[in-house]
Amino acid sequence: MTQTVQRVKPHRGASAARPVGLGIIGVGTVGTGTIKVLQEHGLEIERRLGCRLQLKMICSRNIHNKDLSWIKSKVALTSDWKEVIRNPEVDIVVELVGKLPTARAIAFATVNAGKHLVTANKQLVAEHGLELVGRSLEKGVKLGIEACVAGGTPILHAIRSGLAGESFAAVYGILNGTTNYILTEMEHRGVSFAEALAGAQQLGYAEPDPTFDVEGFDARYKIAILTMVCFGQAVPVEEIPVEGITRIEQVDFAYAHRLNRTIRLIAAARKQRGNNLDIQVRPMIIPQSSQLASVRGSTNGILLVGNKGGTTTLTGRGAGGEPTGVAVLSDVVEIARMITAGGTGSTPLGYSEWHKKKIGQPSVELVSYYLRLVVRDRPGILARVCATLGRHRINIDSVLQEPGMPREHLPFVMTLEPTGDARMKRAFREIARFPFLVQPPLLLPSVDLP
Repeated sequence: MTQTVQRVKPHRGASAARPVGLGIIGVGTVGTGTIKVLQEHGLEIERRLGCRLQLKMICSRNIHNKDLSWIKSKVALTSDWKEVIRNPEVDIVVELVGKLPTARAIAFATVNAGKHLVTANKQLVAEHGLELVGRSLEKGVKLGIEACVAGGTPILHAIRSGLAGESFAAVYGILNGTTNYILTEMEHRGVSFAEALAGAQQLGYAEPDPTFDVEGFDARYKIAILTMVCFGQAVPVEEIPVEGITRIEQVDFAYAHRLNRTIRLIAAARKQRGNNLDIQVRPMIIPQSSQLASVRGSTNGILLVGNKGGTTTLTGRGAGGEPTGVAVLSDVVEIARMITAGGTGSTPLGYSEWHKKKIGQPSVELVSYYLRLVVRDRPGILARVCATLGRHRINIDSVLQEPGMPREHLPFVMTLEPTGDARMKRAFREIARFPFLVQPPLLLPSVDLP
Protein backbone atom coordinates (compact mmCIF):
# COMPACT_ATOMS: atom_id res chain seq x y z
CA MET A 1 0.00 0.00 0.00
CA THR A 2 1.33 3.44 -0.95
CA GLN A 3 0.83 6.32 1.44
CA THR A 4 0.88 9.93 0.35
CA VAL A 5 1.97 12.66 2.74
CA GLN A 6 0.41 16.01 1.94
CA ARG A 7 2.65 18.97 2.72
CA VAL A 8 0.85 22.07 3.94
CA LYS A 9 2.31 25.21 2.42
CA PRO A 10 3.37 27.82 4.96
CA HIS A 11 1.62 31.18 5.11
CA ARG A 12 2.93 33.47 2.41
CA GLY A 13 4.13 36.04 4.93
CA ALA A 14 5.93 33.55 7.14
CA SER A 15 9.68 33.02 7.20
CA ALA A 16 9.30 29.24 7.09
CA ALA A 17 11.33 29.01 3.88
CA ARG A 18 14.56 29.30 5.83
CA PRO A 19 15.65 27.08 8.72
CA VAL A 20 15.59 28.37 12.28
CA GLY A 21 19.18 28.33 13.54
CA LEU A 22 20.12 27.00 16.98
CA GLY A 23 23.22 27.52 19.06
CA ILE A 24 23.73 25.21 22.05
CA ILE A 25 25.99 26.30 24.91
CA GLY A 26 26.89 23.42 27.21
CA VAL A 27 27.46 19.83 26.11
CA GLY A 28 26.96 17.97 29.36
CA THR A 29 24.21 15.43 30.00
CA VAL A 30 21.36 17.72 28.97
CA GLY A 31 23.20 19.30 26.05
CA THR A 32 24.14 15.91 24.65
CA GLY A 33 20.59 14.63 25.17
CA THR A 34 19.13 17.66 23.40
CA ILE A 35 21.35 17.20 20.35
CA LYS A 36 20.52 13.48 20.17
CA VAL A 37 16.77 14.13 20.37
CA LEU A 38 17.06 16.82 17.68
CA GLN A 39 18.90 14.38 15.38
CA GLU A 40 16.45 11.54 15.93
CA HIS A 41 13.23 13.59 15.89
CA GLY A 42 14.25 16.27 13.41
CA LEU A 43 11.98 15.14 10.59
CA GLU A 44 9.00 14.78 12.92
CA ILE A 45 9.64 18.27 14.31
CA GLU A 46 9.87 19.67 10.77
CA ARG A 47 6.49 18.16 9.89
CA ARG A 48 4.92 19.77 12.94
CA LEU A 49 6.65 23.10 12.55
CA GLY A 50 6.67 23.63 8.80
CA CYS A 51 10.36 24.53 8.78
CA ARG A 52 13.64 22.95 9.75
CA LEU A 53 15.53 23.43 13.00
CA GLN A 54 19.20 23.62 12.09
CA LEU A 55 21.97 23.26 14.65
CA LYS A 56 24.48 25.93 13.67
CA MET A 57 26.91 26.08 16.58
CA ILE A 58 27.92 24.16 19.71
CA CYS A 59 29.92 25.63 22.58
CA SER A 60 31.73 24.00 25.49
CA ARG A 61 34.75 25.11 27.54
CA ASN A 62 36.61 21.93 26.53
CA ILE A 63 34.91 21.44 23.17
CA HIS A 64 38.04 20.19 21.41
CA ASN A 65 38.48 17.38 23.96
CA LYS A 66 35.00 16.00 23.35
CA ASP A 67 34.17 13.23 20.92
CA LEU A 68 31.37 14.70 18.83
CA SER A 69 31.83 12.37 15.86
CA TRP A 70 28.29 11.06 16.40
CA ILE A 71 26.80 14.41 15.34
CA LYS A 72 25.59 13.92 11.78
CA SER A 73 25.30 17.50 10.54
CA LYS A 74 28.07 20.01 9.91
CA VAL A 75 28.25 22.25 12.99
CA ALA A 76 30.63 25.03 14.01
CA LEU A 77 32.42 24.39 17.32
CA THR A 78 33.70 26.97 19.80
CA SER A 79 34.87 27.28 23.38
CA ASP A 80 33.72 30.92 23.58
CA TRP A 81 29.98 31.32 24.28
CA LYS A 82 30.05 34.91 23.03
CA GLU A 83 30.72 33.59 19.51
CA VAL A 84 27.41 31.72 19.61
CA ILE A 85 25.52 34.90 20.46
CA ARG A 86 27.38 36.90 17.77
CA ASN A 87 26.71 34.29 15.06
CA PRO A 88 24.16 35.87 12.65
CA GLU A 89 22.80 32.43 11.70
CA VAL A 90 21.79 31.61 15.30
CA ASP A 91 18.19 32.65 16.02
CA ILE A 92 17.75 30.78 19.33
CA VAL A 93 20.46 30.34 21.95
CA VAL A 94 20.03 27.25 24.16
CA GLU A 95 21.84 27.78 27.48
CA LEU A 96 22.60 24.48 29.27
CA VAL A 97 25.44 25.54 31.59
CA GLY A 98 25.38 24.39 35.22
CA LYS A 99 27.09 27.23 37.11
CA LEU A 100 24.85 30.20 37.90
CA PRO A 101 27.28 33.12 37.22
CA THR A 102 28.09 31.84 33.73
CA ALA A 103 24.46 30.92 32.98
CA ARG A 104 23.31 34.37 34.07
CA ALA A 105 25.93 36.11 31.93
CA ILE A 106 24.96 34.03 28.89
CA ALA A 107 21.24 34.58 29.43
CA PHE A 108 21.36 38.35 29.72
CA ALA A 109 23.92 38.73 26.92
CA THR A 110 21.65 36.67 24.65
CA VAL A 111 18.55 38.73 25.40
CA ASN A 112 20.42 42.03 25.17
CA ALA A 113 21.67 40.97 21.74
CA GLY A 114 18.07 40.49 20.57
CA LYS A 115 18.30 36.69 20.40
CA HIS A 116 15.70 34.26 21.69
CA LEU A 117 16.74 32.21 24.73
CA VAL A 118 15.96 28.73 26.06
CA THR A 119 17.42 27.76 29.44
CA ALA A 120 17.32 24.70 31.68
CA ASN A 121 18.94 26.45 34.68
CA LYS A 122 16.42 26.31 37.54
CA GLN A 123 18.53 28.49 39.84
CA LEU A 124 18.76 31.20 37.18
CA VAL A 125 14.99 31.32 36.74
CA ALA A 126 14.16 31.02 40.44
CA GLU A 127 16.50 33.86 41.43
CA HIS A 128 16.53 36.11 38.33
CA GLY A 129 13.37 35.06 36.46
CA LEU A 130 11.42 38.30 36.79
CA GLU A 131 14.37 40.42 35.70
CA LEU A 132 15.06 38.10 32.77
CA VAL A 133 11.42 38.13 31.64
CA GLY A 134 11.28 41.92 31.91
CA ARG A 135 14.42 42.29 29.82
CA SER A 136 13.15 39.85 27.17
CA LEU A 137 9.90 41.82 26.85
CA GLU A 138 11.87 45.06 26.45
CA LYS A 139 13.98 43.50 23.71
CA GLY A 140 11.05 41.79 21.99
CA VAL A 141 12.56 38.30 22.26
CA LYS A 142 11.14 35.06 23.55
CA LEU A 143 12.20 33.03 26.57
CA GLY A 144 11.75 29.28 27.19
CA ILE A 145 12.11 27.69 30.65
CA GLU A 146 10.17 24.40 30.41
CA ALA A 147 13.20 22.21 31.24
CA CYS A 148 13.75 23.98 34.59
CA VAL A 149 11.03 22.00 36.39
CA ALA A 150 10.40 18.24 36.22
CA GLY A 151 12.58 17.51 33.18
CA GLY A 152 10.50 15.76 30.55
CA THR A 153 7.15 16.44 32.28
CA PRO A 154 5.55 19.47 30.55
CA ILE A 155 4.16 21.04 33.72
CA LEU A 156 4.85 24.72 32.93
CA HIS A 157 3.22 24.53 29.50
CA ALA A 158 0.21 22.80 31.08
CA ILE A 159 -0.24 25.54 33.69
CA ARG A 160 0.29 28.46 31.30
CA SER A 161 -1.87 27.09 28.49
CA GLY A 162 -4.19 24.21 29.34
CA LEU A 163 -4.98 25.54 32.83
CA ALA A 164 -4.68 29.27 32.13
CA GLY A 165 -8.32 29.79 33.16
CA GLU A 166 -7.84 28.16 36.58
CA SER A 167 -7.15 29.76 39.95
CA PHE A 168 -5.00 27.44 42.03
CA ALA A 169 -5.45 26.69 45.71
CA ALA A 170 -2.27 24.61 46.02
CA VAL A 171 0.50 22.83 44.17
CA TYR A 172 2.30 19.76 45.54
CA GLY A 173 5.23 18.16 43.79
CA ILE A 174 7.69 15.31 43.87
CA LEU A 175 10.25 17.36 42.01
CA ASN A 176 13.54 15.51 42.54
CA GLY A 177 14.07 12.11 40.97
CA THR A 178 17.10 11.27 43.12
CA THR A 179 15.29 11.61 46.44
CA ASN A 180 12.20 9.83 45.15
CA TYR A 181 14.31 6.91 43.95
CA ILE A 182 15.99 6.67 47.36
CA LEU A 183 12.72 6.80 49.32
CA THR A 184 10.92 4.25 47.15
CA GLU A 185 13.91 1.89 47.26
CA MET A 186 13.85 2.11 51.07
CA GLU A 187 10.13 1.49 51.05
CA HIS A 188 9.85 -1.39 48.61
CA ARG A 189 13.22 -3.14 48.99
CA GLY A 190 13.70 -2.55 52.71
CA VAL A 191 17.20 -1.10 52.29
CA SER A 192 18.83 1.65 54.36
CA PHE A 193 19.23 5.25 53.23
CA ALA A 194 22.96 4.65 52.62
CA GLU A 195 22.29 1.56 50.47
CA ALA A 196 19.60 3.33 48.44
CA LEU A 197 21.86 6.34 47.91
CA ALA A 198 24.71 4.11 46.72
CA GLY A 199 22.32 2.51 44.23
CA ALA A 200 21.22 5.93 42.97
CA GLN A 201 24.84 6.95 42.48
CA GLN A 202 25.63 3.75 40.63
CA LEU A 203 22.72 4.37 38.23
CA GLY A 204 23.75 7.98 37.70
CA TYR A 205 20.71 9.47 39.48
CA ALA A 206 22.82 10.97 42.28
CA GLU A 207 26.05 12.95 42.14
CA PRO A 208 29.14 11.88 44.12
CA ASP A 209 28.20 14.73 46.48
CA PRO A 210 24.39 14.33 46.70
CA THR A 211 23.79 17.23 49.10
CA PHE A 212 21.97 19.44 46.57
CA ASP A 213 19.38 16.70 46.03
CA VAL A 214 19.01 14.90 49.36
CA GLU A 215 18.85 18.10 51.44
CA GLY A 216 15.99 19.42 49.28
CA PHE A 217 17.76 22.41 47.67
CA ASP A 218 17.04 21.30 44.10
CA ALA A 219 13.33 20.95 44.86
CA ARG A 220 13.31 24.36 46.55
CA TYR A 221 14.34 26.11 43.30
CA LYS A 222 11.64 24.24 41.43
CA ILE A 223 8.82 25.08 43.85
CA ALA A 224 9.92 28.72 43.68
CA ILE A 225 9.35 28.61 39.90
CA LEU A 226 6.02 26.79 40.26
CA THR A 227 4.93 29.42 42.78
CA MET A 228 5.59 32.15 40.21
CA VAL A 229 3.72 30.31 37.46
CA CYS A 230 0.76 29.17 39.61
CA PHE A 231 0.23 32.20 41.86
CA GLY A 232 2.01 35.14 40.25
CA GLN A 233 4.19 35.67 43.31
CA ALA A 234 7.98 35.78 43.26
CA VAL A 235 9.35 34.40 46.51
CA PRO A 236 13.03 34.73 47.47
CA VAL A 237 14.38 31.19 47.41
CA GLU A 238 16.22 31.59 50.71
CA GLU A 239 12.90 32.33 52.47
CA ILE A 240 11.46 28.91 51.59
CA PRO A 241 11.90 26.44 54.50
CA VAL A 242 13.67 23.26 53.41
CA GLU A 243 14.34 19.89 55.05
CA GLY A 244 15.92 16.90 53.34
CA ILE A 245 15.50 13.13 53.62
CA THR A 246 18.72 12.12 55.38
CA ARG A 247 16.88 11.55 58.69
CA ILE A 248 14.40 9.07 57.19
CA GLU A 249 15.02 5.44 58.19
CA GLN A 250 13.56 2.22 56.85
CA VAL A 251 11.60 1.75 60.09
CA ASP A 252 9.66 4.95 59.32
CA PHE A 253 8.11 3.21 56.33
CA ALA A 254 7.04 0.30 58.56
CA TYR A 255 5.23 2.72 60.85
CA ALA A 256 3.82 4.72 57.93
CA HIS A 257 2.37 1.56 56.38
CA ARG A 258 0.63 0.71 59.65
CA LEU A 259 -1.12 4.05 59.22
CA ASN A 260 -1.95 3.28 55.55
CA ARG A 261 0.50 6.01 54.58
CA THR A 262 3.91 6.46 53.00
CA ILE A 263 6.71 9.07 52.91
CA ARG A 264 7.66 11.35 50.04
CA LEU A 265 9.75 14.52 49.77
CA ILE A 266 7.04 17.05 48.91
CA ALA A 267 7.56 20.58 47.64
CA ALA A 268 4.35 22.44 48.47
CA ALA A 269 2.87 25.90 47.96
CA ARG A 270 -0.60 26.52 49.42
CA LYS A 271 -2.71 29.66 49.27
CA GLN A 272 -3.89 30.97 52.64
CA ARG A 273 -6.25 33.78 53.58
CA GLY A 274 -5.52 37.12 51.96
CA ASN A 275 -3.43 35.52 49.17
CA ASN A 276 -0.68 34.62 51.64
CA LEU A 277 1.30 31.52 50.71
CA ASP A 278 2.61 28.65 52.82
CA ILE A 279 5.64 27.29 50.92
CA GLN A 280 7.97 24.54 52.08
CA VAL A 281 10.02 21.53 51.02
CA ARG A 282 10.16 18.62 53.46
CA PRO A 283 9.41 14.90 53.83
CA MET A 284 5.71 14.36 54.48
CA ILE A 285 3.53 11.45 55.52
CA ILE A 286 0.85 11.11 52.84
CA PRO A 287 -1.99 8.58 52.29
CA GLN A 288 -1.12 5.52 50.24
CA SER A 289 -4.27 6.32 48.24
CA SER A 290 -2.83 9.71 47.22
CA GLN A 291 -1.90 10.11 43.58
CA LEU A 292 1.64 11.16 44.55
CA ALA A 293 2.10 8.00 46.67
CA SER A 294 2.14 5.95 43.46
CA VAL A 295 4.99 8.03 41.99
CA ARG A 296 8.01 5.75 42.31
CA GLY A 297 11.64 5.59 41.29
CA SER A 298 13.17 8.62 39.58
CA THR A 299 9.77 9.75 38.28
CA ASN A 300 8.43 13.22 39.09
CA GLY A 301 4.82 14.02 39.89
CA ILE A 302 2.96 17.32 40.28
CA LEU A 303 -0.50 17.68 41.79
CA LEU A 304 -2.35 20.92 41.01
CA VAL A 305 -5.40 21.75 43.13
CA GLY A 306 -7.71 24.11 41.26
CA ASN A 307 -10.74 26.03 42.52
CA LYS A 308 -12.97 25.12 39.56
CA GLY A 309 -11.39 22.32 37.57
CA GLY A 310 -10.52 20.11 40.53
CA THR A 311 -7.25 18.24 40.84
CA THR A 312 -4.86 17.70 37.93
CA THR A 313 -1.87 15.38 38.20
CA LEU A 314 1.06 15.13 35.79
CA THR A 315 3.78 12.51 36.10
CA GLY A 316 6.82 11.75 33.99
CA ARG A 317 10.56 11.35 33.87
CA GLY A 318 12.11 14.17 35.83
CA ALA A 319 15.76 13.78 34.95
CA GLY A 320 18.14 12.43 32.32
CA GLY A 321 19.60 13.99 29.23
CA GLU A 322 17.07 12.92 26.63
CA PRO A 323 13.84 13.49 28.64
CA THR A 324 15.10 16.96 29.58
CA GLY A 325 16.20 17.44 25.97
CA VAL A 326 12.57 16.89 24.91
CA ALA A 327 11.54 19.72 27.25
CA VAL A 328 14.28 21.98 25.86
CA LEU A 329 13.16 21.31 22.30
CA SER A 330 9.51 21.89 23.18
CA ASP A 331 10.51 25.47 23.99
CA VAL A 332 12.62 25.70 20.85
CA VAL A 333 9.69 24.52 18.71
CA GLU A 334 7.27 26.95 20.36
CA ILE A 335 9.65 29.86 19.77
CA ALA A 336 10.39 28.74 16.20
CA ARG A 337 6.65 28.55 15.53
CA MET A 338 6.27 32.15 16.71
CA ILE A 339 9.24 33.23 14.57
CA THR A 340 7.78 31.67 11.42
CA ALA A 341 4.31 33.10 12.13
CA GLY A 342 5.71 36.53 12.92
CA GLY A 343 3.97 36.58 16.30
CA THR A 344 4.98 37.38 19.84
CA GLY A 345 4.83 35.15 22.88
CA SER A 346 3.54 35.59 26.41
CA THR A 347 5.74 35.59 29.49
CA PRO A 348 6.98 32.07 30.30
CA LEU A 349 6.20 32.75 33.98
CA GLY A 350 2.52 33.06 33.14
CA TYR A 351 1.79 36.56 34.47
CA SER A 352 2.13 40.12 33.19
CA GLU A 353 1.36 41.62 36.61
CA TRP A 354 2.69 40.34 39.92
CA HIS A 355 1.26 40.22 43.42
CA LYS A 356 3.30 41.67 46.22
CA LYS A 357 5.14 38.82 47.92
CA LYS A 358 3.18 37.50 50.88
CA ILE A 359 4.61 34.64 52.90
CA GLY A 360 2.12 33.37 55.47
CA GLN A 361 2.86 31.68 58.76
CA PRO A 362 2.31 27.90 58.70
CA SER A 363 0.91 28.22 62.23
CA VAL A 364 -2.45 29.41 60.86
CA GLU A 365 -3.06 25.90 59.51
CA LEU A 366 -3.76 22.95 61.82
CA VAL A 367 -1.66 19.94 60.82
CA SER A 368 -1.39 16.36 62.08
CA TYR A 369 2.12 15.14 62.89
CA TYR A 370 4.20 11.97 63.01
CA LEU A 371 6.74 12.01 65.87
CA ARG A 372 9.40 9.26 65.95
CA LEU A 373 11.60 8.86 69.04
CA VAL A 374 14.51 6.44 69.51
CA VAL A 375 15.26 5.89 73.21
CA ARG A 376 17.07 3.79 75.78
CA ASP A 377 14.08 2.00 77.19
CA ARG A 378 13.26 2.70 80.84
CA PRO A 379 10.10 3.38 82.90
CA GLY A 380 8.39 6.75 82.61
CA ILE A 381 9.51 7.74 79.11
CA LEU A 382 6.03 7.75 77.59
CA ALA A 383 4.56 9.59 80.58
CA ARG A 384 7.15 12.36 80.30
CA VAL A 385 6.59 12.83 76.55
CA CYS A 386 2.82 12.84 77.04
CA ALA A 387 3.09 15.42 79.83
CA THR A 388 5.12 17.74 77.61
CA LEU A 389 2.66 17.45 74.75
CA GLY A 390 -0.25 18.00 77.13
CA ARG A 391 1.35 21.12 78.55
CA HIS A 392 1.40 22.54 75.02
CA ARG A 393 -2.23 21.44 74.47
CA ILE A 394 -1.32 18.84 71.83
CA ASN A 395 -3.51 15.73 71.75
CA ILE A 396 -2.13 12.26 70.99
CA ASP A 397 -3.93 10.19 68.37
CA SER A 398 -1.97 6.91 68.71
CA VAL A 399 1.27 5.32 69.95
CA LEU A 400 2.96 2.68 67.77
CA GLN A 401 5.88 0.39 68.52
CA GLU A 402 7.27 -2.25 66.20
CA PRO A 403 8.01 -5.55 68.02
CA GLY A 404 11.49 -7.06 68.36
CA MET A 405 13.47 -3.81 68.55
CA PRO A 406 16.56 -3.59 70.85
CA ARG A 407 15.89 -1.95 74.24
CA GLU A 408 19.00 0.25 74.00
CA HIS A 409 17.89 1.61 70.60
CA LEU A 410 14.11 1.42 70.77
CA PRO A 411 12.08 3.40 68.21
CA PHE A 412 8.44 4.24 68.77
CA VAL A 413 6.04 6.61 67.05
CA MET A 414 3.34 8.96 68.26
CA THR A 415 0.75 10.34 65.86
CA LEU A 416 -0.62 13.68 66.96
CA GLU A 417 -3.96 15.31 66.32
CA PRO A 418 -4.02 18.51 64.25
CA THR A 419 -2.27 21.42 65.93
CA GLY A 420 -0.61 24.70 65.03
CA ASP A 421 2.93 24.75 63.65
CA ALA A 422 4.29 27.18 66.25
CA ARG A 423 2.85 25.18 69.16
CA MET A 424 4.27 21.94 67.74
CA LYS A 425 7.72 23.49 67.32
CA ARG A 426 7.81 24.64 70.94
CA ALA A 427 6.88 21.19 72.23
CA PHE A 428 9.34 19.52 69.86
CA ARG A 429 12.23 21.65 71.11
CA GLU A 430 11.53 20.51 74.68
CA ILE A 431 11.23 16.85 73.72
CA ALA A 432 14.50 17.01 71.73
CA ARG A 433 16.37 17.81 74.98
CA PHE A 434 15.25 14.66 76.86
CA PRO A 435 18.29 12.67 78.13
CA PHE A 436 16.88 9.24 77.26
CA LEU A 437 16.99 9.93 73.48
CA VAL A 438 19.76 8.09 71.63
CA GLN A 439 19.35 10.23 68.50
CA PRO A 440 17.46 13.41 67.61
CA PRO A 441 13.70 12.93 67.22
CA LEU A 442 12.03 13.07 63.80
CA LEU A 443 8.93 15.18 63.18
CA LEU A 444 7.00 14.91 59.91
CA PRO A 445 3.72 16.58 58.95
CA SER A 446 0.93 14.20 57.98
CA VAL A 447 -0.91 15.73 55.02
CA ASP A 448 -4.07 14.36 53.40
CA LEU A 449 -3.22 14.86 49.75
CA PRO A 450 -5.84 13.78 47.16
